[in-house]
Amino acid sequence: MKIVAISDTHGFHERLTSNANFPNNLPYGDLLIHAGDFSSTGKKGEVEDFAEWLQMVAPNYTHGVVFIAGNHDRSFDPKFNYDDETRKTKPTWVVDILSNIQSSGNIHYLENSSINVGGINIWGSPITPWFYGDRWAFNKHRGEDIKAVWDTIPTDTDIIVTHGPVAYKLDFTVYDKQYVGCEDLRKAVNFIKPKLHISGHIHEGYDVDYDEHTNYVNASICTLNYEPTNKPWEIELWDGEVLIK
Repeated sequence: MKIVAISDTHGFHERLTSNANFPNNLPYGDLLIHAGDFSSTGKKGEVEDFAEWLQMVAPNYTHGVVFIAGNHDRSFDPKFNYDDETRKTKPTWVVDILSNIQSSGNIHYLENSSINVGGINIWGSPITPWFYGDRWAFNKHRGEDIKAVWDTIPTDTDIIVTHGPVAYKLDFTVYDKQYVGCEDLRKAVNFIKPKLHISGHIHEGYDVDYDEHTNYVNASICTLNYEPTNKPWEIELWDGEVLIK
């Protein structure tokens, strides 16, 4: 299976398909995975535009598209919307968009959930460690709060897709000069030993890494300065082997 991995397009997704000579033109494959932050702040127009783009590119992939949200995709996080004074829920328009694009059967949104695609078990989550969490979506405090999410990852998962990286893999920030990935996610990945972990979030972490069991991909298309110039990663999976270019 050939997987094309992208993340952190921040509204620039059309740049990947509008010019065949553009350095980061989106290649064809068997599956497209987007690891979140497809918008700037999750406004309705941004989400509608992204949904239309997904429907346009999905036919280019044998198994379609799998995507998650990120901390910028605020409208997907129920904490920013109320249907009454007490109950938080996704806005109706978000639910309708998801229902519409998923009805085709070749676009799949994951939110702390799994799907089997072409015999490969994929689990995805938008959750990231707390970082101005009242401003951004899907933040959980480090420790037991966020660990409770990672504890739900099935042990037979082949590919884990999270918006944020694990600790010490593609998570070093230039300004703070710190490794800001999630330690509890690192422990979960080390326990489950998936073939592949795909993330984004830390734009300057764009790269690949690996350990004895898992290949790590930070697929941020936008650079630290929010310029959409990083190339999509092309990942080949066959007989348990992984090739990334």
